[in-house]
Amino acid sequence: MLRAQRIRCSVVTHKTVLIPSEFFDRNGAATALRLAGLECSGTETAVYSDPQAQQIAVMALDKKRHEQLCEAFGDRLSYTSPLLFQPKFTGVGVWLMHIDGILYIKLYDKVLRVAEAVRAQGTADILYYLGALNRTIPLRDYPLCLSGGKTLARQLRVFFRDVRCE
Repeated sequence: MLRAQRIRCSVVTHKTVLIPSEFFDRNGAATALRLAGLECSGTETAVYSDPQAQQIAVMALDKKRHEQLCEAFGDRLSYTSPLLFQPKFTGVGVWLMHIDGILYIKLYDKVLRVAEAVRAQGTADILYYLGALNRTIPLRDYPLCLSGGKTLARQLRVFFRDVRCE
């Protein structure tokens, strides 16, 4: 008998937070988004990634889309987020991924220090956000690992000395 395969659905939204497993409460997923200033609208519901993992992504998803996915895949459905992606580097570094107008960023300084998903329609938005972050954390001290397209690499050298693409 074949075992049913899990269906992983990646939710691409700026309304995403990471929560360490020891602080995660399934019933408090919507509250976690609200406390981060990312409250679900009336047409959204809070969904989350594997609650057994070390870090759990909590995301806002359209209610109708969630219902359709649950109806189609039932218990086989699981959610994930690009913010859960683990870059290839270890130690110190910044990881960026830009998907459908959302910039995912993780900053590691031996441990994860920053993990955010922000709206960024284009290069100007990305550069603006990194400029604001650079005023708090000197980004030139970190190597950058860029996932996805290589078109940003040249422009990001303004903030980073070492830019690598995955």
